[in-house]
Order: sequence, then structure tokens, then C-alpha cells
Amino acid sequence: MSAHIYLLTGYLGSGKTTLLQKLLTHLQKQDDKVVVLMNEMGEEDIDGEQLQGFGFPVKKLLDGCICCSIQGELTEGLKDILHSINPDRILIETTGVADPIDVVDALTHPELYDQLDLRGIVSVVDASRFLDLNSRFSSTSSLVKTIRNQVKYADLILLNKIDLTAADVLQKVEQKVREYNPSAPIHSTIQGDMDLGSLLAVERIAKQHTREIGSAKTVPVQKTIGRLSPLDKLKQSLGLRTSQPSLYNSIDSFSYQFTGPVHPEKFENFLYALPKTVYRAKGYVLFHGKQELISFQHTDNQVHLFPFENFGPKMVAVFIGEGMDQEKILHDLKACYA
Repeated sequence: MSAHIYLLTGYLGSGKTTLLQKLLTHLQKQDDKVVVLMNEMGEEDIDGEQLQGFGFPVKKLLDGCICCSIQGELTEGLKDILHSINPDRILIETTGVADPIDVVDALTHPELYDQLDLRGIVSVVDASRFLDLNSRFSSTSSLVKTIRNQVKYADLILLNKIDLTAADVLQKVEQKVREYNPSAPIHSTIQGDMDLGSLLAVERIAKQHTREIGSAKTVPVQKTIGRLSPLDKLKQSLGLRTSQPSLYNSIDSFSYQFTGPVHPEKFENFLYALPKTVYRAKGYVLFHGKQELISFQHTDNQVHLFPFENFGPKMVAVFIGEGMDQEKILHDLKACYA
């Protein structure tokens, strides 16, 4: 059985640790084996000290962000946790500057993919500061992108600190949040107070859309990522149907187990030809006529291939993206077999 992972994201000071404390208090009443992973940017752990005494193992990843500089440490930490504890749930609190796309990338390592089940991305939004932080006039472009992605890719959103937010400002915040993410449930909270059973029952938006598409064959799926035209924006604002199906805001992933070696040139061409809906592709593959595995990485049409002498990993490919055409991708991949 795969360990259920809950990812808590949100900008610095939004209230993630407070929510995590309440969640651990709730989980103390259950029999689940729970592990907490906390990521701090500095060399000193501040928030982690607040979690002592709950009776759950806490692993701290310091001096770096799990979405970039210490992805490898996260992978090794998860391997150790799965082997030594075999938990039912893993709660991960990211740094305030972590981009969910990169964190999901870190969680979908090919060696761990079938042992982890990302149940949902929970974003904690500081309603009292969101509009200022989201403004390009008061924030850097990279910060704005991160804050928006923390909302855009969430499966559940907490509008926190509403007691510190004027009513008219709160209304604007909710409108802006809903603009970035039209699908995720929104809970207005003070100090993270909410029905924690609902939080633990969070479901990936990508899975919900997959069910909807499967049950209604006429539902169109957007194959490429692009901006709506001015006319479509107007139609959308009026609640009318647009000529271009909107792309649902959820990071999705899927894997494929290779059944044999592939042709090197065909496989490399396949990686370069992946659509923009695929944000990341990675894994291990065997090239025809070679003895050692190849570790491959694809990001934004950049392809990296490295010899991998260890035959321990499975021959597997993992794809991460948004609105991916899984059937087409797998069809093209299978055409690479030697």
C-alpha cells in the first residue's frame, strides 16, 4: 500500500505550521503511522521545534528548498522513511518560497513513484497580505509567480487570517484566488481552524477531471497551454462557453514501465517532441545494444541523458504536467522500442 502524502504550501508566515500542529493533534486520535517532513531555508530549524511532543517522527530538511537545491536529500529521506517506518501518512510542510511544480517533481522520483500517493496540495493563503504580495509593483516577478502557483495548483485552499483582513479586501482576495484556481474548495479560516476531516479527504483535482472526462465523452481536453483570446476572456467573464476549453489548474503525473530496450535516437527525439503540457519527464531506460541503464531528464525542451551503472532502479518513465494527453504520449513512447 502506498503512503499517503499531504503537501502543505503557502508563502512565509501564512500559517502553515499552525495548521500542521492542529492536524497532528487531530491525527493523535487515530492509529495511523504518521511522519512529518519540514523544510527550512536556513541552517537553523525554527518551526520544527514547535512540533515536538506530538509523538510523531519529524524529519527536518534544512538550508535549502526541497523544490531545488536539496531535492536529492528529500528523495533519500523518503527512501529511509518508507524502509524504516512504512508510514500510512507523510505530511510535508514546504518552505514559503517553494513552487508546487518543483516539489511534485521532487516527490515523483522513479524509484519511489509506486510507493507514494500524493493525496492533495493544500495551500495556506495569508488573506491580509495576498494582494500586496501578488502585485508586481511590490514584489519581484519570481515571487509573484511562486505565490500564484501555490494557489493555482492547490487542491484545497485556506484563506487564512481573515480576522486581520477588511471585508472589502477579503472579497477581492477571494475573487483573485478563484481567478487563478476555479476548481479547488476554499475555506476561510482564522489560525487555520477548519474541519480537518475534510482536509484529510482532499482529492487531486486532476483525478476529478479525469472522472468527468471519462463519464462524459463530449468534454473537450485542451491539448496545448495558451492564453485565452480577448473574446474568450469576455465570454468567460459572462459565464458563456468559450471556443477554447479551459485548462484545469492541477499538476498531474503518470508512469510507464518499459518492457524492453528502446532505440536511442528515437527515444531522444521523443523527449524533444514532448508537448508543452509536459513540464517534467524523467526515469531510467535501457538503450538497445547497451549494458548500462540511462538516467534521463526532460525540462522545458532540455534533455539530459546520463549513464547509470546501477541496475537497481526499475526501467520506468514518469511524466509530470497539466492537461496531458496520456494516450498520445504513451503511443509515441511505445514507438521507440527497438
